[in-house]
Amino acid sequence: MRRFLITFGVILVAGAVVLSMFLKQATSPPKPDEVQRSAPQQAAEVSQPPPADEIAAADKRLPEAATPPPKLEELHAVEVDPAAPDPQPLGSLDPGQAKLYLEFSLAGAGLGKITLSDFWLTAAWKRRADAHYEALKRGDPSSPPLPPLTSRYVLQETRPWGNFQIPILPAISITINGEKVPLQWRETGPGRFESTVVDQEDRPVLQITRQWILENDYEIALKQRVRNLTDGPLTVRWTQYGPGDLTVDRARYMDRRRFRFGWLVDPLGLPGVVASNDNKLLFERSKVLKNVGTANKPNIPPARRTELKSLWPTSRTRERGYELSWLASTNRYFALAIYPAGGGGAGVSLADVVEMVSVDTSDRDKALAIIFTGLSSPLRTLAGGEETAFDVGIYAGPLDRRFLARPGPLEKLKLQGLILYQMSSFCAICTFQWLAHGLLWFLSIMHDVTLDWGLAIILLVVVVRALLHPLTRKSQVSMQRFGKVMGDLKPEIEKLQKKYPDDPKKLQKEQMRMMRERGVNPFQLLGCLPMFLQMPIWVALYAMLYFAIELRQQPAFWGVFQLFGGWPFLADLSAADHCLWEFAEPFHFLIWNMTGINVLPLLMGLVFFFQQKYMSPPPSPSMTKEQIQQQKIMKVMMVVMFPVMLYSAPSGLTLYIFTSSAFGIIEGRYIRRHIKELDLAPPKRGSHNTPKAKRKPRDPQGRAFADAVERAKAKRKPPPKTFKKRR
Repeated sequence: MRRFLITFGVILVAGAVVLSMFLKQATSPPKPDEVQRSAPQQAAEVSQPPPADEIAAADKRLPEAATPPPKLEELHAVEVDPAAPDPQPLGSLDPGQAKLYLEFSLAGAGLGKITLSDFWLTAAWKRRADAHYEALKRGDPSSPPLPPLTSRYVLQETRPWGNFQIPILPAISITINGEKVPLQWRETGPGRFESTVVDQEDRPVLQITRQWILENDYEIALKQRVRNLTDGPLTVRWTQYGPGDLTVDRARYMDRRRFRFGWLVDPLGLPGVVASNDNKLLFERSKVLKNVGTANKPNIPPARRTELKSLWPTSRTRERGYELSWLASTNRYFALAIYPAGGGGAGVSLADVVEMVSVDTSDRDKALAIIFTGLSSPLRTLAGGEETAFDVGIYAGPLDRRFLARPGPLEKLKLQGLILYQMSSFCAICTFQWLAHGLLWFLSIMHDVTLDWGLAIILLVVVVRALLHPLTRKSQVSMQRFGKVMGDLKPEIEKLQKKYPDDPKKLQKEQMRMMRERGVNPFQLLGCLPMFLQMPIWVALYAMLYFAIELRQQPAFWGVFQLFGGWPFLADLSAADHCLWEFAEPFHFLIWNMTGINVLPLLMGLVFFFQQKYMSPPPSPSMTKEQIQQQKIMKVMMVVMFPVMLYSAPSGLTLYIFTSSAFGIIEGRYIRRHIKELDLAPPKRGSHNTPKAKRKPRDPQGRAFADAVERAKAKRKPPPKTFKKRR
């Protein structure tokens, strides 16, 4: 083996030496004489000019020599005259001419105020305006004057942020080659604004224009163009403010301002399919205020500091691959939304204009804070002289299906997803939108029949109570049967309690055995289950009656109460009833938004009292004295708590609850009258002496034969004995 290894090693070394000599010869530089001989040949080849056609082709391939563009420094916008007049408005305050009235601001070329021409702050102003337009239609010269301008509904207006006044959707700055440049705007026509960016030598760099155009009803087209005025390429990022806090509803029961989004579910697999039903992308205003700026609050533990800096994108949108289609800010009845230019006609994606939606507040104090959003586009590179567009569409109007769901671009964008009958994101799991929309559809039919929303609500109560009557009857029969049986067992249960005072497990076991022997189902109280099955209907009704714009400023019972000197009682089903007084300006007191003095919630509490008194089942004998006392306290709390909580609720909602409770008392008396005719005692299990009820055959011939047998038995009975009276 040693000899073999030595021989093998010598062969390897020899092979390596030969291989190295060969590689050295192959890679060795040429000899000096060879270099001298090849040099003249190379010079001759270079000196020969190429053909003319090859020169022309090479000239076409190579770019022309140009001087490098000057370095852009000290970029700034051309100053405008500070004494320039206010911009001209667009639209009209006459609803017959336009739905919107837009006032502009030179700060960011944004909107100073958005006024809806056919909506008013209160029902009283609406009645006066309707009377004015009706008189004009009749040609009556003595028509009542229109309400003052301050009584019209303003969707949004310029809001303060520190020492600055921020208009609606302004473009304050633009980023050029990574440098943020503030903009100054000048008006060049109705709804058209222009800004020019220059360098340190006042050479034009960018020309920016914004053009506001009123379209159908509440739709606005915003054309935003950026043109490169230099000879070299520029990288720009478009930034502007987005939809922020809308005007809070005057007659609100609770503040339900939200930020909403629509997105492409799967841009590659399902192109054009827009959705907005992910409840985790519904941002309640309270949630935004809670999470914005928490990193700077020392009283919040570090583990809970989840600062919210971006509404879009989020980790959820990145994980699921959502692509932005539209974004909006909503309040109870109205919305301000931004969507792709053309209303979805050219596309349903907004990603090329809005890459990020940032958020911030004007003040860390929740009572004073105003939420602002910022929109940033992806970076775009413009060649010399090139123009690019950041056009968007805007919807500024009511959450009404007549406008959002009608056939057209907005329907394609699924913008009707803004209509959401949901009190909060927490209640989303028990608020079925299809049920709320169905109830509103039926309520609208009742209104078309009766021409009154108040009577339509009462008819809705009657129909809902009639549909749920079998469940209600079964529930009350079960509770009455359980209460009766438990009352019969009370003496025996008391004996067991005395027999096993210190052994609760044994006591419970003996009670269960005794109840089984008496044929009592321990879970017979599940007869209350039908009542719980009604909860989705109640929740859907609650949300629908609160958010349905169809009820906004609509009177009850054809406005008959307003004929008595303008009495505000039930003049607006979306506000409190204002039976005794309506305040000129609402104010916040404890948990209520006070707009007047109301009576309907107090009457509702009185109805609750009678309902609890006559319809509640008796306490179970197995309950302790403490449990019975707690049950009584809960009854009192229910009677008091509901009127307190619903004191400033919309009168349409309180009218429904009041009517439903009143019908419930009548229905309960009817059910109890029939319960008395029933045998509530269940048969004892294991009893062989209990006769079994004979069932009649199901087939017609069998039933006829059974009836004939019963008639024959009745004829065989001897006549009753009669006794003559002795004289």
